[in-house]
Amino acid sequence: MVNASEAAQKTPGRVLSVTESILAMMGLCFVVMLVAIDQTVVGTALPTIVSELHGFELYAWVATAYLLTSVITVPIFGRLGDFYGRRRFVLVSIVLFTLASVLCGMAQSMLQLVLARALQAIAGGMLVGTAFACVPDLFPDPRVRLRWQVMLSASFGIANGIGPFLGGILTEHYGWRSVFYVNLPVGLLSLYFVYRYLPQIRHFRQTQVRMDYLGAFLLMVGLACIQLLVELLPQYGGSYLMVLLGLCSVAAFVLLVTWERRVAEPLLPLILFSSPAQFSLLVLSAGLGFILFGLL
Repeated sequence: MVNASEAAQKTPGRVLSVTESILAMMGLCFVVMLVAIDQTVVGTALPTIVSELHGFELYAWVATAYLLTSVITVPIFGRLGDFYGRRRFVLVSIVLFTLASVLCGMAQSMLQLVLARALQAIAGGMLVGTAFACVPDLFPDPRVRLRWQVMLSASFGIANGIGPFLGGILTEHYGWRSVFYVNLPVGLLSLYFVYRYLPQIRHFRQTQVRMDYLGAFLLMVGLACIQLLVELLPQYGGSYLMVLLGLCSVAAFVLLVTWERRVAEPLLPLILFSSPAQFSLLVLSAGLGFILFGLL
């Protein structure tokens, strides 16, 4: 039997059947659940982790290391997926994410856990930056795409919702390490469905890939500074360090906008913000993020 990837490569641009669409979307749903559960399942286990590993000064960095690294990698791997196809990045990120989860479960100190979480976030950024972008690749028709997008969004929402409850149950009955090992079965399911049924689609065929490295660096600096500012502000208050981080973040974003207007192939096309409908969706998404993580 020929899998969906081989078939799509032999007949580029063909429309997937309903069965192929369901199987491909199941793989993406497992991928999204893998990331969503991991974002919220750790919170309820953290007090137990800190009491056993004795690293309260690194308590917040278990979450911060993940957020800081993932927000930087999302746009970079999203852009690379346009050139090389998203399937290979999804496969690599699933393997890396699962292995990093094992390292988190095996951590013997808070520092090891923070470093493993940072590695896990690199894979998480790859997953988020490529998995969601696979939907418009699979379904170019916006009306058809919307129907399948609901399936992916529902998986993300359900996984986020059950994460804290699942983390509490696993920590109480099986220990905090099981919170990370639970990613193993989900990761294996994701790997099977994505490898078997997700087609390889590339948007650009040029031999020389033009990556916006300066844009990626400026975005990394801007996001890193604002993330560190939010993290360290309660500890340092209105100190010179906090002012410096804020100024660095603003300067990086100003330079980023200026550069993205000039570069031929920007990492973050500013046209995304020119459409009123698109801008409204971005504002709503940011608001939902505040509400979600505030409640958690």
